[in-house]
Formats: sequence, C-alpha cells, structure tokens
Amino acid sequence: SICNERLYMNIACVLVNNFPLKMEYSQRSVLEKHNVILYKNTGSQRTVVDISPGIDHVVIGMPLQDARFKCKNAVFVEADMPKYEQAFTSILARLGDCSPVVESDSLGCAYIGLNGIDQIYGSEAKLINILMQTVPRYLKPRLGIGTGKFPAYLAATSAGPNESYKIHVELTDFLGPFSVDTLPVSWSIKTRFHSFGLHTLRHIANLPIGPIQAQFGSTGTKMWHLANGIDETPLIPRQPEEKIIDKINFDVATISLKTLLIAIEILLKRLFRKPEMQGRLSRTALIEGHVMNGPTWKHRIMFKTPEGNNLRAYAIIESSLRDLTLPGPLENISLMLTN
Repeated sequence: SICNERLYMNIACVLVNNFPLKMEYSQRSVLEKHNVILYKNTGSQRTVVDISPGIDHVVIGMPLQDARFKCKNAVFVEADMPKYEQAFTSILARLGDCSPVVESDSLGCAYIGLNGIDQIYGSEAKLINILMQTVPRYLKPRLGIGTGKFPAYLAATSAGPNESYKIHVELTDFLGPFSVDTLPVSWSIKTRFHSFGLHTLRHIANLPIGPIQAQFGSTGTKMWHLANGIDETPLIPRQPEEKIIDKINFDVATISLKTLLIAIEILLKRLFRKPEMQGRLSRTALIEGHVMNGPTWKHRIMFKTPEGNNLRAYAIIESSLRDLTLPGPLENISLMLTN
C-alpha cells in the first residue's frame, strides 16, 4: 500500500447529513412527509441551503428562483441559520469534552483527533459510543474512523444512521469504488475528471501521478494522493470564542431602524462597562433579533481593527446598518462581542 498508517493520525468524522433539514424536522415533523427546499437570504439573493434527499436537479447554492422552476411541488421554507449554527456549536462543545482536537468542517460535519484518547476511555468501542452520544439520536449521526480526514469522512458516509464504521480493509480498496464527486474540489474539476473517463477514485489512483499533474496542476496532485489514501491534511482545532453578550426585549415589536440603533447604543455601553471587557478588544459584533412570527434575524459586523471603545464600535455598526431593511418586527435584540 502507498499509505503507511503509522504516519497518520487516527481521526473520527461525525457526520449529520441534511443537518438544517433535520433541525426543521425536529420542530415540524409534518415536513418529513414532503419534499422540502430550505433557502436563505444573502443580501438581495435567495439561495438553496438544504434539500430533501428525494429531490433531483436541485443543488445547494442554487438560486431559489431556479429551484422553484425545477421543483414546483416542493415546500419552500426559509432557513433559520443562527438556530442551526447554535445547535451545531453545542455539539462541537460536547465533542470538545471528549477530545482536545476537534475541527468544525461544515454545518453537520466535524473531525476529532483520536490518538491516545481511547486509552482514557478504556477502549475504542466505549469512545465511539461516547462520541455518538454527543449528537441527539433524532439527527441520525454517522461516525467514521480512518487515518486521515478524507478517509474518515468516506467511512462516515458508509455508516448507517446512528452507527459507526471503521475502515478495516486495505485503504485503497475501500476508497476505490467511491465517485470522484466525493473529492473536495470544485464542480468544474469533477466534471473534467468525468470527461477524461475518471469516474471513481480507483480510476485516478491507478494512473501515474504525472498525467494528473499535467492536466490538473497542484489540485490534481492533491486529489491523486487522496485517491491513494494519502491524506496529510492537519486537523485544525477550533478555538472557543470568548463571548460577552447582553439583550434588550422590546415592549412592542419594532421595525424601526432608529429604535434598533438606540438599543444597540445602549447595549454597547453596557457591554464595554462589564468587568470582563476591561482591557480587552473585540473583533466581531453579532446582532440577533427574534422576528415576530418568523425566524431569527442575524447580522455580523467584523471590525477592521480590534475595537475597545463603545463610541467607535457604535459608529462602525451604525454605518453597516445604515441601508438595512429589517425582515419584520423585532421582539428583542441581543448584541454579542467576540475576541
């Protein structure tokens, strides 16, 4: 085998397919009986966030208008991204209680470093059971174990719901049947692979590296290595944010930008007076509000330079919100500063 397992870190991948959709199912089980397309507002654009497995010809990132044309009978639901992110952050925190090395890859996918950890829990089986328990069963998580992030991810896709899978066979034999569509590259490169008759990872692995380099450059080299089970991509542990937060409830739901800005000004004064904020700088301000009869509204502002003054922070936030149109009446507003 090209892959020498002693060089690699044992990694687990915890995977929840259709994480946003499953979060919606947990609140409205009736949606499970329909083909559902979740979408989000990105500025003036509305794009697809998640789709029911049975829907064809619609992909994540597609403009909502195109999705409506291709799937007229679907139920269209506006995504509550802050809710999904908060739920997944809670899962990541629980995984962090199991291992000091946890990387968040995307919403519903995380990697966990396992080297030496199974000795703490007594056995690998007990560790796997504990990792699985960090995710609610209704989300139907899958867990895969491999010597590298890419093999661990494909192992997770091979596991059943609420089950785990560890690669026991020769790694290239395990990877070989998978489609090139599983590779972490752009759709255009995957299309080029198919056009050359390279439909599976085995097709790529069986070629000398030279022709792949010639056609696809450094990206082709990386994909050839992955197809051969060579994944030296390091785990990048997530750094927990230091957060300071405060909140105001409105007596009457408001859609007034002026009222929102006054509330933000008050919250900034409160936050910068807190003892834990003394001597600290903030890089990000996150504003969230609950829209009456609607999803959570969220607006993030990144300060160009770390900010430690409430007046300067307010000026930056006010400028960012100047042309904002609120999505509906806000019942409350919270402001969180992070380092």
